[in-house]
Amino acid sequence: MRGVPTELFILLLFGIALLFNWAMQRAARRQRARAVRHAPLPDQPAPQESPESPWPMRPDADLPPPAMPVASPYRATAPIAAPSRRRFARQTLFGDRRRLQDAFVAATILGRCRADEPHEIG
Repeated sequence: MRGVPTELFILLLFGIALLFNWAMQRAARRQRARAVRHAPLPDQPAPQESPESPWPMRPDADLPPPAMPVASPYRATAPIAAPSRRRFARQTLFGDRRRLQDAFVAATILGRCRADEPHEIG
């Protein structure tokens, strides 16, 4: 290993780990697809048809009442009013006069942003 740099060796190990992970995920996907393709279909009972009617059940058949009341999948709620678009009040920004004064003092001490200015040596 004298001729191979350490960084190249680490990069090679990282690439092998990625390749192994990709191969395992692909094999798992193929196995799931194969299981879905070869899964047995659930047994479905054949509908009972009478020779005089093309329908599976007679329309006048006596059906038992449902065990639980059937609810609608949609909620019956009152419509929600859209929030009013008001401009913010200056009082809500800083609260009271003392906090506004503190904000001005902090802005004065900090000054403007100097990130865009060139670096001065000296």
